[in-house]
Amino acid sequence: MQKIAIIGGGPAGLTAAIDGAKNGLSVDLYEQYHIGDHIRCAEGFFDTLNMLGEPKAGVRFKVDEMKFKVKHEYVFPSDDQTNLWMIDRREWQIGLAEEARSLGVTIYENTAISKDKFKKLVQAYDWVIDSSGAPSITSKVYGFNHFYKETSGLTVQYTLLGDFSKYNGKIFAALIENYSGYYWIFPKSNHEANVGLIFFKNTKENLWDELEKVIEKEGLASYTKTKKLGGICPVVQPEKLVYGNALLTGDAAGLISALHGGGIDNACISGKIAIECIAKNEVDQYKSKINDVLGKKLAGETRLANLAYKLNPSILDKIVKVIHRSNKPLGAYAFLNGNGDAFEKIGLLKGIIPSILKN
Repeated sequence: MQKIAIIGGGPAGLTAAIDGAKNGLSVDLYEQYHIGDHIRCAEGFFDTLNMLGEPKAGVRFKVDEMKFKVKHEYVFPSDDQTNLWMIDRREWQIGLAEEARSLGVTIYENTAISKDKFKKLVQAYDWVIDSSGAPSITSKVYGFNHFYKETSGLTVQYTLLGDFSKYNGKIFAALIENYSGYYWIFPKSNHEANVGLIFFKNTKENLWDELEKVIEKEGLASYTKTKKLGGICPVVQPEKLVYGNALLTGDAAGLISALHGGGIDNACISGKIAIECIAKNEVDQYKSKINDVLGKKLAGETRLANLAYKLNPSILDKIVKVIHRSNKPLGAYAFLNGNGDAFEKIGLLKGIIPSILKN
């Protein structure tokens, strides 16, 4: 029986642990904190490829509408193709950990993995799955930790308590004019929401100051702040995803969307693929398998992000208006996920958007 060590009890690590146990592997998982603690996330669960299904725990609601603002506000209804839930990620991850334990996974909490401990793990186990986030412990050992800073977006967020009843069943996102990024209001209930922003390129602006402007603009200044978090969102894969007998997954593998900064689904999928490659003795194909499954989506998101964040807001507003007027939820699905196939299906890339850009 192959022995697997997993570093990190987030989406990628816990998914890998569960799939590893189901594949008959001996799995130990090492988590720096308690499972579910120190989470930095807006807590929207996008299952963009319809590979994961509804989360088993922590679901607050399935998103009925997505409101998006450039110059004007546009409301996109969800449909069966838009698998998006608001979750409590702490509760969800605790649920995954319970499932992993029930399958025989040993979880060591409050166990940080230093560079020295990492070197011992790669000697003691057949394979190490690095789901430690960014910068990954593997990158610190192999000397490419600077890569994440150079290729990541920056995000800040508050959790606020107040009246969010008007967002019941909805999420809201708005472009930040003059910057490569957007801000969001993701409610978890009628009385609580995550409010944050992301910049995908370096800026001299203080992100916390910019977030305070957003809170003032949206009429939330009197609301109570209960959590404050910030971090990087790696949107580019490192040159390699396998270093010795260590495989990078999730954020460590740079699998966050360059369009919206989400990555829970990608992380879970990478954990599954890592286990599949180990179980089938195909680790040498790990990166190619990641790109077979996620490559088109990630490339589409990057392509759309590069378009959206460099356009004049008035032009972008016209494009969003066209998508909205298509009167198909598929349009919202395409826009939010950079899905080129979906754009083709509603004809947006066949003359409509090109004509707007031309004019």
